[in-house]
Amino acid sequence: MEEPELDQDTINQAACDAALLLTEAIRELSIPQHLMTCANKLEETQRVSATYAAAVQRIAMTATVIGVYRVNETRKHFLTPWLFSEEELQRLGLPEIEHFVRDCVAFETVRSQWAAHAQAKKSTIRRPGRLIDASALGRALERTGIGDEEQFLRRIRDELTPAVERVRDKILEAYAEARDFITTGYPRALQQGAIDEERNRDAV
Repeated sequence: MEEPELDQDTINQAACDAALLLTEAIRELSIPQHLMTCANKLEETQRVSATYAAAVQRIAMTATVIGVYRVNETRKHFLTPWLFSEEELQRLGLPEIEHFVRDCVAFETVRSQWAAHAQAKKSTIRRPGRLIDASALGRALERTGIGDEEQFLRRIRDELTPAVERVRDKILEAYAEARDFITTGYPRALQQGAIDEERNRDAV
């Protein structure tokens, strides 16, 4: 049984949502490169401690992992098959995320540990949670390539980020409302939501 064809309003909204998410992902993938360079330079010139530099580097890597995960989620839930075919995404340089992280299961382990749940097992009334085994995390870092921070960041900078920009730009070219959404509509609605909440709180 064939799926019913989506109406144009639904497609337009998907384009708006995808454009916003990809724009956010581009920021998340671009800024860590600068953070890492800055941290390295500051440490080399002894303007910050090695501990401080390592903390900045960890933040940069965590932001990169979040950005890669966001691209993957956007690709699966907003881009294909509604806005692009698989072949079109491949031509734009955005293959499935395994191309960049090698092992999706291992990547999920890293993502969960760095940017989601600190625990491998949840706490119960009878016992506390459990941290993921360090050797398991180490294996996941190696399997994904994230353990080699410099090489991983270079691939994200040179391959993934430009591909995400190309896909985002294609959406903006094809859907005029997407540009208005990310520059005006969404930020304005976000601000209005905060104003409404403040008024409701003051009225209580």
